[in-house]
Amino acid sequence: MTDTTQLKAPVWYSPSEIQEIQQDLLGPGNAKVLILCLGGKGGVGKTTIALQIADLAAEVGPVLAVDTDPANRHFHTALMRETEPGSQNFVPRRPGVSCFRQRLRAEDSTGRVDPTLVQDLIERVSDAAERFVVVDFPAGDTETTRRSTEIIVESCREDKIRLCVVVAAGAVDPTALDVLRELRPLLLECDRAILAKNTAPATNFDYLEASDVVRQLRAQPNFRTTEIERIGERLIEALRIQHTTWLELATTAPMRLRVEGRRLRRNFHTAWREAFRP
Repeated sequence: MTDTTQLKAPVWYSPSEIQEIQQDLLGPGNAKVLILCLGGKGGVGKTTIALQIADLAAEVGPVLAVDTDPANRHFHTALMRETEPGSQNFVPRRPGVSCFRQRLRAEDSTGRVDPTLVQDLIERVSDAAERFVVVDFPAGDTETTRRSTEIIVESCREDKIRLCVVVAAGAVDPTALDVLRELRPLLLECDRAILAKNTAPATNFDYLEASDVVRQLRAQPNFRTTEIERIGERLIEALRIQHTTWLELATTAPMRLRVEGRRLRRNFHTAWREAFRP
């Protein structure tokens, strides 16, 4: 006899919990939240972070995801599937999360970064019906973000959009310090700045804790830190190669994946709620 109870997706949150999570993400008095996921270089966990945050937000409302990383399309591929090979027609892999791709970097005739494409993105975010927007920013291109800081900050304030910036940091590799220094004005002006330590490769973050820039940021009321729990190889394969969503891993995946997927999903939901909570 088939156990049909395992085929039903569990209700993760009660109506009251959904309201609490919405408040954690939106903050007081905001119409929507824009979450920018940044990293100094590829491989530090930026896209992993963006997927976790999008998964949490999708539990409480429709999510608009934006993949702006030209070096890879992992974020878009993880969230959207092509209806037919080569058709360029995509549909969401899970209900409530849609994703599109947009290039952000543009240069004028002198080679100077032109923030026009960033401004176009912010306008699209403002016009979107979705209240939760997650953007996977290009790896290593802090210059575009830095030159667009004023546009991003002022546009969000004007449209009552809560601006959250998440910087992914790998262990030992000091690249994250360059990002924190270059984007310090954005981190100071945004509503919530989060330093996310990726513990997958290692857990030695002494270089961060010993830095002046992190000590200065810790003194700011909008600054938080969190840790990204290591994901096992079998789950990574399901996520990156088979493009299984976190919701599927925690609900309908085979038992050998489902138990660990459910545990990790609950853990990162809790961690991100605490990081975003006003």
